[in-house]
Amino acid sequence: MISVEIIAFIAIFIVAWILLYVSRRRLERFGVSVPIPFFVMYKSKVRDVWFPSISMSKAYRYYERAAVVLSIISMIGGIVLIFYIISEFIIPHPPSEKPALSLTPIIPGITISLSQTPFLLLALGISVALHEIMHALSATSNGIKVRNGGILLLGIFPGAFVEPDEESFNSSALSKKVKVIAAGIALNLILAAIFFPITYFFPNLVSQGILIESVVKDSAAYNSSLTSGDIIKAVDGTSVNNPYQLGNFLQKYRTNTYTILLPNGTEREVTISAPSHFLGVYVTYYIPSIWLDIYTFVFWMFTINFSLALFNGAPLIITDGGKIFTELLKRIMGTNGEKISLYFQALLILTFVYSILLSNHLLG
Repeated sequence: MISVEIIAFIAIFIVAWILLYVSRRRLERFGVSVPIPFFVMYKSKVRDVWFPSISMSKAYRYYERAAVVLSIISMIGGIVLIFYIISEFIIPHPPSEKPALSLTPIIPGITISLSQTPFLLLALGISVALHEIMHALSATSNGIKVRNGGILLLGIFPGAFVEPDEESFNSSALSKKVKVIAAGIALNLILAAIFFPITYFFPNLVSQGILIESVVKDSAAYNSSLTSGDIIKAVDGTSVNNPYQLGNFLQKYRTNTYTILLPNGTEREVTISAPSHFLGVYVTYYIPSIWLDIYTFVFWMFTINFSLALFNGAPLIITDGGKIFTELLKRIMGTNGEKISLYFQALLILTFVYSILLSNHLLG
Protein backbone atom coordinates (compact mmCIF):
# COMPACT_ATOMS: atom_id res chain seq x y z
CA MET A 1 0.00 0.00 0.00
CA ILE A 2 1.35 3.43 -0.98
CA SER A 3 1.74 5.80 1.95
CA VAL A 4 0.14 9.25 2.14
CA GLU A 5 3.62 10.82 2.07
CA ILE A 6 4.47 9.17 -1.25
CA ILE A 7 1.12 10.16 -2.79
CA ALA A 8 1.66 13.77 -1.65
CA PHE A 9 5.21 13.74 -3.01
CA ILE A 10 4.06 12.46 -6.41
CA ALA A 11 1.23 15.02 -6.54
CA ILE A 12 3.53 17.95 -5.73
CA PHE A 13 6.12 16.65 -8.20
CA ILE A 14 3.61 16.43 -11.06
CA VAL A 15 1.97 19.81 -10.33
CA ALA A 16 5.37 21.55 -10.12
CA TRP A 17 6.45 20.12 -13.47
CA ILE A 18 3.13 21.02 -15.13
CA LEU A 19 3.58 24.62 -13.97
CA LEU A 20 7.15 24.66 -15.27
CA TYR A 21 6.16 23.23 -18.63
CA VAL A 22 3.23 25.59 -19.25
CA SER A 23 5.48 28.52 -18.28
CA ARG A 24 8.32 27.47 -20.59
CA ARG A 25 7.88 30.40 -23.02
CA ARG A 26 8.25 32.94 -20.23
CA LEU A 27 11.21 31.11 -18.74
CA GLU A 28 13.10 31.27 -22.05
CA ARG A 29 13.57 35.03 -21.49
CA PHE A 30 15.73 34.17 -18.51
CA GLY A 31 17.80 31.55 -20.31
CA VAL A 32 15.78 28.67 -18.88
CA SER A 33 14.52 26.03 -21.30
CA VAL A 34 12.05 23.19 -20.74
CA PRO A 35 12.38 21.26 -24.02
CA ILE A 36 10.49 18.20 -22.78
CA PRO A 37 8.44 17.41 -19.66
CA PHE A 38 10.49 16.70 -16.53
CA PHE A 39 13.64 18.30 -17.96
CA VAL A 40 14.66 21.91 -17.32
CA MET A 41 18.00 23.52 -18.15
CA TYR A 42 19.65 26.87 -17.58
CA LYS A 43 22.52 27.57 -19.96
CA SER A 44 24.68 30.65 -20.37
CA LYS A 45 28.08 31.76 -21.57
CA VAL A 46 30.72 31.42 -18.87
CA ARG A 47 34.30 32.55 -18.45
CA ASP A 48 36.76 31.27 -21.06
CA VAL A 49 39.48 30.58 -18.51
CA TRP A 50 38.92 28.89 -15.16
CA PHE A 51 41.11 29.66 -12.14
CA PRO A 52 44.47 29.71 -13.95
CA SER A 53 46.35 29.95 -10.65
CA ILE A 54 45.10 26.42 -9.95
CA SER A 55 44.70 24.90 -13.40
CA MET A 56 48.11 26.04 -14.65
CA SER A 57 49.97 24.95 -11.51
CA LYS A 58 52.48 22.13 -11.42
CA ALA A 59 50.39 20.28 -8.82
CA TYR A 60 47.36 20.31 -11.11
CA ARG A 61 49.42 18.93 -13.99
CA TYR A 62 50.34 15.99 -11.75
CA TYR A 63 46.66 15.56 -10.94
CA GLU A 64 45.80 15.38 -14.63
CA ARG A 65 48.34 12.64 -15.25
CA ALA A 66 46.97 10.65 -12.35
CA ALA A 67 43.42 11.34 -13.58
CA VAL A 68 44.09 9.59 -16.88
CA VAL A 69 45.19 6.45 -15.04
CA LEU A 70 42.26 6.63 -12.62
CA SER A 71 39.77 7.09 -15.45
CA ILE A 72 41.06 3.95 -17.18
CA ILE A 73 40.73 2.08 -13.87
CA SER A 74 37.14 3.36 -13.56
CA MET A 75 36.38 2.32 -17.12
CA ILE A 76 37.65 -1.21 -16.57
CA GLY A 77 35.92 -1.37 -13.19
CA GLY A 78 32.58 -0.31 -14.67
CA ILE A 79 32.78 -2.89 -17.46
CA VAL A 80 33.81 -5.67 -15.08
CA LEU A 81 31.04 -4.77 -12.62
CA ILE A 82 28.32 -4.91 -15.27
CA PHE A 83 29.39 -8.33 -16.53
CA TYR A 84 29.98 -9.63 -13.00
CA ILE A 85 26.44 -8.75 -11.95
CA ILE A 86 25.03 -10.54 -14.99
CA SER A 87 27.14 -13.61 -14.23
CA GLU A 88 25.81 -13.61 -10.66
CA PHE A 89 22.27 -14.09 -11.99
CA ILE A 90 23.06 -16.38 -14.92
CA ILE A 91 25.40 -18.84 -13.19
CA PRO A 92 23.34 -21.24 -11.02
CA HIS A 93 23.55 -20.75 -7.25
CA PRO A 94 22.06 -22.73 -4.36
CA PRO A 95 18.49 -21.52 -3.67
CA SER A 96 19.53 -20.11 -0.28
CA GLU A 97 22.43 -18.12 -1.77
CA LYS A 98 21.55 -14.67 -3.08
CA PRO A 99 23.66 -12.78 -5.65
CA ALA A 100 26.47 -10.82 -3.97
CA LEU A 101 25.83 -7.67 -6.04
CA SER A 102 22.90 -6.13 -7.87
CA LEU A 103 22.00 -2.86 -9.59
CA THR A 104 18.98 -1.02 -8.23
CA PRO A 105 17.83 2.29 -9.72
CA ILE A 106 17.33 5.12 -7.25
CA ILE A 107 13.61 5.92 -7.07
CA PRO A 108 12.58 8.09 -4.09
CA GLY A 109 9.70 6.57 -2.17
CA ILE A 110 10.25 3.16 -3.77
CA THR A 111 13.88 2.04 -3.64
CA ILE A 112 14.90 4.69 -1.08
CA SER A 113 12.80 6.42 1.56
CA LEU A 114 11.63 10.00 1.11
CA SER A 115 13.59 10.93 4.24
CA GLN A 116 16.80 9.93 2.43
CA THR A 117 15.99 11.95 -0.68
CA PRO A 118 17.20 15.43 0.43
CA PHE A 119 20.59 14.00 1.39
CA LEU A 120 20.81 12.12 -1.89
CA LEU A 121 20.00 15.23 -3.93
CA LEU A 122 22.45 17.39 -1.97
CA ALA A 123 25.24 14.84 -2.45
CA LEU A 124 24.40 14.46 -6.14
CA GLY A 125 24.34 18.21 -6.74
CA ILE A 126 27.70 18.76 -5.02
CA SER A 127 29.34 15.77 -6.73
CA VAL A 128 28.18 16.70 -10.23
CA ALA A 129 29.12 20.37 -9.77
CA LEU A 130 32.65 19.46 -8.63
CA HIS A 131 32.91 16.98 -11.50
CA GLU A 132 32.10 19.69 -14.05
CA ILE A 133 34.42 22.22 -12.43
CA MET A 134 37.28 19.76 -12.91
CA HIS A 135 36.43 19.53 -16.62
CA ALA A 136 36.59 23.33 -16.83
CA LEU A 137 39.90 23.48 -14.95
CA SER A 138 41.46 20.89 -17.24
CA ALA A 139 40.17 22.69 -20.32
CA THR A 140 42.03 25.80 -19.14
CA SER A 141 45.08 23.74 -18.23
CA ASN A 142 45.24 22.40 -21.79
CA GLY A 143 44.57 25.66 -23.60
CA ILE A 144 40.96 24.89 -24.49
CA LYS A 145 38.42 27.66 -23.98
CA VAL A 146 35.19 26.97 -22.09
CA ARG A 147 32.21 28.22 -24.07
CA ASN A 148 29.05 27.54 -22.05
CA GLY A 149 27.96 26.17 -18.72
CA GLY A 150 24.78 25.60 -16.83
CA ILE A 151 22.64 23.59 -14.50
CA LEU A 152 19.76 21.23 -15.14
CA LEU A 153 17.06 19.23 -13.44
CA LEU A 154 15.90 15.83 -14.69
CA GLY A 155 12.83 14.89 -12.69
CA ILE A 156 14.09 15.70 -9.21
CA PHE A 157 17.75 14.96 -9.95
CA PRO A 158 20.07 17.98 -10.28
CA GLY A 159 22.93 18.18 -12.75
CA ALA A 160 25.47 20.57 -14.19
CA PHE A 161 27.56 20.86 -17.32
CA VAL A 162 30.32 22.84 -19.01
CA GLU A 163 30.91 22.93 -22.75
CA PRO A 164 34.41 23.50 -24.11
CA ASP A 165 34.74 25.34 -27.40
CA GLU A 166 34.04 22.57 -29.90
CA GLU A 167 36.54 23.69 -32.53
CA SER A 168 39.28 24.19 -29.96
CA PHE A 169 38.60 20.81 -28.34
CA ASN A 170 38.41 18.82 -31.60
CA SER A 171 41.68 20.30 -32.88
CA SER A 172 43.55 19.49 -29.67
CA ALA A 173 45.96 16.59 -29.25
CA LEU A 174 44.58 13.28 -27.99
CA SER A 175 46.43 13.62 -24.68
CA LYS A 176 44.76 16.98 -24.01
CA LYS A 177 41.29 15.68 -24.86
CA VAL A 178 41.69 12.70 -22.57
CA LYS A 179 42.95 14.87 -19.71
CA VAL A 180 39.92 17.16 -19.97
CA ILE A 181 37.48 14.24 -20.01
CA ALA A 182 39.30 12.22 -17.33
CA ALA A 183 39.50 15.05 -14.78
CA GLY A 184 35.89 14.68 -13.65
CA ILE A 185 35.92 10.87 -13.47
CA ALA A 186 39.07 10.92 -11.35
CA LEU A 187 37.62 13.44 -8.91
CA ASN A 188 34.58 11.23 -8.30
CA LEU A 189 36.83 8.23 -7.67
CA ILE A 190 38.99 10.25 -5.26
CA LEU A 191 35.93 11.54 -3.38
CA ALA A 192 34.60 7.99 -3.12
CA ALA A 193 37.95 6.90 -1.66
CA ILE A 194 37.81 9.75 0.86
CA PHE A 195 34.24 9.12 2.00
CA PHE A 196 34.45 5.32 2.12
CA PRO A 197 36.48 5.05 5.36
CA ILE A 198 34.33 7.77 6.93
CA THR A 199 31.21 5.80 5.99
CA TYR A 200 32.74 2.59 7.34
CA PHE A 201 34.02 3.86 10.70
CA PHE A 202 31.54 6.67 11.45
CA PRO A 203 28.69 4.53 12.88
CA ASN A 204 30.97 2.82 15.40
CA LEU A 205 32.40 6.16 16.54
CA VAL A 206 29.07 7.89 17.23
CA SER A 207 26.81 4.94 18.10
CA GLN A 208 25.26 5.14 21.57
CA GLY A 209 23.73 1.70 21.71
CA ILE A 210 22.25 -1.05 19.56
CA LEU A 211 18.91 -0.35 17.89
CA ILE A 212 16.48 -3.26 17.52
CA GLU A 213 14.96 -3.03 14.04
CA SER A 214 12.73 -6.09 14.29
CA VAL A 215 12.14 -9.13 16.49
CA VAL A 216 11.74 -12.75 15.37
CA LYS A 217 8.40 -14.17 16.50
CA ASP A 218 8.57 -16.74 19.33
CA SER A 219 12.29 -16.05 19.87
CA ALA A 220 13.91 -15.38 23.27
CA ALA A 221 13.70 -11.63 22.63
CA TYR A 222 10.06 -11.87 21.56
CA ASN A 223 9.12 -13.84 24.67
CA SER A 224 10.87 -11.19 26.81
CA SER A 225 8.78 -8.38 25.27
CA LEU A 226 11.58 -6.73 23.31
CA THR A 227 10.17 -4.77 20.37
CA SER A 228 11.44 -2.82 17.38
CA GLY A 229 12.59 0.63 18.45
CA ASP A 230 14.07 -0.59 21.73
CA ILE A 231 17.74 0.25 22.25
CA ILE A 232 20.18 -2.10 23.96
CA LYS A 233 22.45 0.14 26.04
CA ALA A 234 24.37 -2.49 28.04
CA VAL A 235 24.78 -6.24 28.48
CA ASP A 236 25.64 -7.55 31.96
CA GLY A 237 26.51 -4.00 33.00
CA THR A 238 28.93 -3.43 30.10
CA SER A 239 28.03 -0.69 27.62
CA VAL A 240 27.61 -1.87 24.04
CA ASN A 241 27.39 0.27 20.90
CA ASN A 242 27.69 -2.11 17.96
CA PRO A 243 26.18 -5.44 16.87
CA TYR A 244 29.53 -7.23 17.07
CA GLN A 245 29.75 -6.63 20.83
CA LEU A 246 26.27 -8.07 21.25
CA GLY A 247 27.28 -11.10 19.20
CA ASN A 248 30.30 -11.70 21.44
CA PHE A 249 28.12 -11.77 24.56
CA LEU A 250 25.68 -14.17 22.92
CA GLN A 251 28.49 -16.53 21.92
CA LYS A 252 29.98 -16.59 25.43
CA TYR A 253 26.84 -16.83 27.57
CA ARG A 254 23.37 -18.31 27.30
CA THR A 255 21.84 -15.95 29.88
CA ASN A 256 22.45 -12.20 29.92
CA THR A 257 20.97 -9.14 31.59
CA TYR A 258 20.14 -6.37 29.12
CA THR A 259 19.71 -2.68 29.87
CA ILE A 260 17.02 -1.49 27.45
CA LEU A 261 16.20 2.12 26.57
CA LEU A 262 12.54 2.29 25.57
CA PRO A 263 11.18 4.68 22.91
CA ASN A 264 9.51 6.75 25.67
CA GLY A 265 12.94 7.45 27.22
CA THR A 266 12.70 5.14 30.23
CA GLU A 267 15.12 2.30 30.93
CA ARG A 268 14.46 -1.23 32.10
CA GLU A 269 16.57 -4.28 32.76
CA VAL A 270 15.58 -7.71 31.53
CA THR A 271 17.32 -11.06 31.94
CA ILE A 272 16.99 -13.27 28.88
CA SER A 273 17.98 -16.90 28.47
CA ALA A 274 18.94 -17.99 24.96
CA PRO A 275 19.95 -21.68 25.17
CA SER A 276 20.91 -21.79 21.49
CA HIS A 277 22.80 -18.43 21.73
CA PHE A 278 20.09 -16.97 19.48
CA LEU A 279 18.42 -13.82 20.79
CA GLY A 280 16.11 -13.33 17.81
CA VAL A 281 16.60 -9.68 16.88
CA TYR A 282 17.69 -7.75 13.79
CA VAL A 283 19.85 -4.89 14.99
CA THR A 284 21.89 -1.94 13.80
CA TYR A 285 23.82 0.95 15.30
CA TYR A 286 21.85 3.46 17.35
CA ILE A 287 22.97 6.83 16.00
CA PRO A 288 21.42 10.01 17.51
CA SER A 289 19.49 12.10 14.99
CA ILE A 290 22.06 14.90 14.61
CA TRP A 291 24.81 12.38 13.81
CA LEU A 292 22.45 10.33 11.69
CA ASP A 293 21.90 13.27 9.33
CA ILE A 294 25.66 13.72 8.93
CA TYR A 295 26.16 10.01 8.39
CA THR A 296 23.38 9.87 5.80
CA PHE A 297 25.00 12.70 3.83
CA VAL A 298 28.43 11.05 4.04
CA PHE A 299 26.94 7.73 2.94
CA TRP A 300 25.38 9.31 -0.14
CA MET A 301 28.56 11.21 -0.96
CA PHE A 302 30.36 7.87 -1.11
CA THR A 303 27.59 6.07 -2.97
CA ILE A 304 27.04 8.80 -5.56
CA ASN A 305 30.73 9.36 -6.27
CA PHE A 306 31.53 5.65 -6.45
CA SER A 307 28.61 5.12 -8.83
CA LEU A 308 29.60 8.11 -10.97
CA ALA A 309 33.22 6.94 -11.11
CA LEU A 310 32.26 3.45 -12.29
CA PHE A 311 29.28 4.07 -14.55
CA ASN A 312 30.32 7.46 -15.95
CA GLY A 313 33.76 5.91 -16.41
CA ALA A 314 32.31 2.93 -18.30
CA PRO A 315 31.97 3.36 -22.08
CA LEU A 316 28.19 3.81 -22.36
CA ILE A 317 28.01 6.26 -25.33
CA ILE A 318 26.85 9.36 -23.41
CA THR A 319 29.37 8.94 -20.59
CA ASP A 320 32.83 10.43 -20.17
CA GLY A 321 34.23 6.92 -20.36
CA GLY A 322 32.52 6.53 -23.72
CA LYS A 323 34.20 9.69 -25.01
CA ILE A 324 37.64 8.51 -23.88
CA PHE A 325 37.03 5.07 -25.38
CA THR A 326 36.03 6.61 -28.72
CA GLU A 327 39.03 8.96 -28.82
CA LEU A 328 41.42 6.09 -28.11
CA LEU A 329 39.92 3.82 -30.80
CA LYS A 330 39.94 6.65 -33.33
CA ARG A 331 43.65 7.09 -32.73
CA ILE A 332 44.33 3.34 -33.04
CA MET A 333 41.94 2.44 -35.90
CA GLY A 334 41.22 5.72 -37.64
CA THR A 335 37.67 6.39 -38.84
CA ASN A 336 36.69 2.75 -38.26
CA GLY A 337 37.54 3.18 -34.59
CA GLU A 338 34.56 5.46 -34.05
CA LYS A 339 32.16 2.91 -35.56
CA ILE A 340 33.62 0.04 -33.56
CA SER A 341 33.41 2.15 -30.41
CA LEU A 342 29.74 2.91 -31.10
CA TYR A 343 28.87 -0.76 -31.66
CA PHE A 344 30.72 -1.88 -28.54
CA GLN A 345 29.16 0.82 -26.38
CA ALA A 346 25.67 0.07 -27.70
CA LEU A 347 26.20 -3.57 -26.77
CA LEU A 348 27.45 -2.55 -23.33
CA ILE A 349 24.41 -0.32 -22.76
CA LEU A 350 22.11 -3.24 -23.56
CA THR A 351 24.14 -5.37 -21.17
CA PHE A 352 23.88 -2.65 -18.52
CA VAL A 353 20.09 -2.45 -18.89
CA TYR A 354 19.90 -6.25 -18.84
CA SER A 355 21.85 -6.34 -15.57
CA ILE A 356 19.41 -3.85 -14.01
CA LEU A 357 16.43 -5.91 -15.15
CA LEU A 358 17.98 -9.08 -13.74
CA SER A 359 18.85 -7.34 -10.47
CA ASN A 360 15.26 -6.28 -9.96
CA HIS A 361 13.71 -9.59 -11.09
CA LEU A 362 11.98 -7.99 -14.07
CA LEU A 363 12.82 -10.85 -16.41
CA GLY A 364 11.14 -13.65 -14.50
